Amino acid sequence: MARSAEQDPIRWRLAVAVLLVQVAYWLLLSPVFQPTRRPLDRLPQTSFAVAEVPSPGWADVSAATFREVSYPWEDCCEPGYRAVRIRFDLAAIPDDGLGEVPVIGADNYETRVNGTLVFGEGRMRLPDPSYQGRAYRGINRIPGSALRIGENEIIYTLVRGDGGSGFFAARPTLGSYPALVSHFGFTRFLLNDYLWLSIVIGYLTALLAGVAWLRGGRQQYLFWLALLAGAWATSLFQGQWIDPWLRGRALVLLGGALTLLLPVAWLNLVNVWGGRPWHWVMPLSALMWLGGFVVFASGLFDDWGSIDRIVFVFNGVAALLLLWLLLREFPRVGRERMWEYAIFLLCATILLRDAVGSVTRLPNWGIATDLVLPFLLVALMSAFVARNIRLFRSQRQLSDQLETQLRARTADLERAHAREREHVRAQALDEERQRIMRDMHDGLGSNLMSMLVAARRGIAEPQQVADGIQSAIDEMRLMIDSMDSVGESLQSALAVFRERTATRLQAAGVALEWQESLAAALPARGPREVLQVFRILQEAVTNALKHADAKRIAVTVHWAGGADDAVVIAVSDDGRGMDVAGQGRGRGLLNMRSRAQSIGGELHIDDAAPGTRVTLSLPPDGGVHHEPVMDSGTGAGR
Repeated sequence: MARSAEQDPIRWRLAVAVLLVQVAYWLLLSPVFQPTRRPLDRLPQTSFAVAEVPSPGWADVSAATFREVSYPWEDCCEPGYRAVRIRFDLAAIPDDGLGEVPVIGADNYETRVNGTLVFGEGRMRLPDPSYQGRAYRGINRIPGSALRIGENEIIYTLVRGDGGSGFFAARPTLGSYPALVSHFGFTRFLLNDYLWLSIVIGYLTALLAGVAWLRGGRQQYLFWLALLAGAWATSLFQGQWIDPWLRGRALVLLGGALTLLLPVAWLNLVNVWGGRPWHWVMPLSALMWLGGFVVFASGLFDDWGSIDRIVFVFNGVAALLLLWLLLREFPRVGRERMWEYAIFLLCATILLRDAVGSVTRLPNWGIATDLVLPFLLVALMSAFVARNIRLFRSQRQLSDQLETQLRARTADLERAHAREREHVRAQALDEERQRIMRDMHDGLGSNLMSMLVAARRGIAEPQQVADGIQSAIDEMRLMIDSMDSVGESLQSALAVFRERTATRLQAAGVALEWQESLAAALPARGPREVLQVFRILQEAVTNALKHADAKRIAVTVHWAGGADDAVVIAVSDDGRGMDVAGQGRGRGLLNMRSRAQSIGGELHIDDAAPGTRVTLSLPPDGGVHHEPVMDSGTGAGR
């Protein structure tokens, strides 16, 4: 019950909106587009006669035998030529001449007054006449020179091609030219300039709806609105097409297809607008359109009465279905769609009126609809845009809110990630320092303790003590250098090692050659990796000094710069080379290989005389610790 109580005010507002739209159209807008009813002095006409003529030439027309008929007169539907003669009397010739408003239906026509041509445009000859007769809706001025005192006659020569609109003539309006211009001026504007303006509005509406349909998720409402506006504008344009590339029957079929398409578009537009479309509406309406088109194309109903009855049946069925869909939708219409509903209901009543008017010949039954439809199309498009602008505005507000929250959350996550990254980095560095401290305790401490025990027992020789102390000093320097290189590139760490080694080799009288071939700066390494690299290089340099009797030691560093390219460090000397057979007896070489494996590298030894070359290959992104090294100190021999 609470829901029903909430809906009652909306239902009342909807009913008021429907009433206001109906009143605005039938009592205010529609009368504006009706012909004026002001009094007008019209010249009486004494005769109305027609004749069939063999050609539009004036000689054939003037020699034709006319027969009196009542007006309005129709002749459908064989192609050919007709002449319509109207006679009237003048007591005096007006200074401004006479004005004449013809009511003619033909592909094209000419007007002669007492044999003088006062209107004639385009082609009059079959089989290819032009269509000025369909498009011209003006006021002809009959000059005084073409008039005479007493009886005058107006002769219209009409032409109709194959598949044309047939012949039609009604009593013209004759009177003072200034009076006719004043009387029919607004009507002439509506039937000419305003009609072209309506065509432009129709095509623009179709374009906007079509673009919105393509870019807006293919909403069916926009598709049917674009089809409706485009078909209606094309049907109007077809009537104004003076020299179309479609001729005869093809042009008639185009007009019939467009006429039948309009109620189909209305029906489907309303069906999808409600949000719960009946799926049978589109196939049923398509079948209706196809059936109506087949009837038009068959040529069985070419007389105007039969065509009007077809239009009546088609529009009547579509209008009744349209009303049923709208009444079904009435309980669910919300406040934001009230005016659209009222416009749709007005369109249904107009469609029903046109269906009845096509048979009963209500006054101006077709003109008002065509002239008012631009307002309805613009109103529907405006209502749709207004409703969706509110939706887009709400979406925009929600999007802005979510974007603000996302930015704040992203900033929080970035700060948390930075803190976590710094914490992980500090923890990793602390672990590296702890490892180095353990290495110092296990390696350096063990060496010093061994020398201390040997010295206390009196078995330490001076050279052995000197070598042990030198080894301890070298190990301390390596550890200090590796810790000082934390966060720096391997290239910077090697520069520190180069400086230390150059001083030591210079004191021993050995030349150091250092060469680097790098495509980019070497990446940073952790202190443990740097320490293992230092120990491998230190071992290679120590072996060259102690066992090879070398005079020159060369160190080369090479990296191509790619993610898959290894960093290659080579230490070579010009000494005696090494004893391959005794390779496995020393622990130094085993330690070097173990250290290389612990940082993900590979060690190769080339003992081709003269000299020895030790090559260390490292992955560019840092090594992986596979297994512990066998010994933390520097070895004693190769």
